This record gives sequence, C-alpha cells and structure tokens, in this order.
Amino acid sequence: MDKRRDPKAKGQAPEQAEPLPLEEEELAEGEEDEEEDDDELGPTVVLGRFGDLRGFADATLVKKHAEKPVWFLIEDDADLMELFVRHPEKPAPRASTEALLGVLRSFAAAESEALQAVLGPTDQIGFGYHENASFDDVVTSFEDDGFEVAFALYEGKVVPEDEEDDE
Repeated sequence: MDKRRDPKAKGQAPEQAEPLPLEEEELAEGEEDEEEDDDELGPTVVLGRFGDLRGFADATLVKKHAEKPVWFLIEDDADLMELFVRHPEKPAPRASTEALLGVLRSFAAAESEALQAVLGPTDQIGFGYHENASFDDVVTSFEDDGFEVAFALYEGKVVPEDEEDDE
C-alpha cells in the first residue's frame, strides 16, 4: 500500500526526488510522436443527398426528399457524431422516416462492399439522414467531429472520388 495515499499509515511518505529536466533529444522525440498522431486520419463518412440514390428508391420519394443530406459510416464511429446536438431535428411523420431509412438500409446492404472500400472493413454500416439541416451544415458538423468526408454517392452507386474524376 502506498503510504502517501493512506491517511492511516504511520510515518512519513518516502522522499521523492526532484524530476530531472528532459534532455533536448527526448523533447525532440516527443515532438515527433505528436506530429505522427496528427497524420492519422479520423473516421470516414460517405456523405451525399437523398437524390444521389435515384434508381434505388421510388422516383416520387426521391423527388420529394432529393436535397436531404444522407450519410453512411462505420457503426462504431456513430458515437463520435454530434450532428443532432448541433442541429436538432424537427419531428417528421413516422411513415416518411421509415420509408427513407428503408431506402438507406437497402442501399447500404446492396453497396456494402463499395462502402467498405471507402470507409474501411466493418460488420455494421451505420446510416442516416437529417430532416432539416442543410447539406453544408451536415458536412461542417462531420468535419468538426473529426471525420474525413467522402463525397462518393452518384446515381445510386458508391463511386470513390478518384474514380469519379475519371468519368
């Protein structure tokens, strides 16, 4: 038991030596470690608009909700997202919500391999949409949360950014 923490301990705590100043070389090594941490990428989110899923949903549904921001991410990374804290949603009709989430679920299942090529390997792809936040607000919110934003949805497919440039 550490006598310094036990108020019932008899006697004084052993004397502690003054910490030695760090050598310049040690400081330089620590600074390098910090720089390496900065180079690590955060989690990735595939971001688009519901209209980007055309061909995957009923045309009327796509037209009505075309501008709504949608996203796909690794489910474990969803806890890092604070979008709904920054931009609370207004209540939406249950039928509409279920229809939109059903399309996103189907898309995630059908495009699972392509999504994982962008997001990284996972057993669970999370997805969602925002009822009333603007696309730009959603992009900014994900970036503020440390996500790398990939704009990889195009006409009902996941198209990585480098392939999109080739077309």
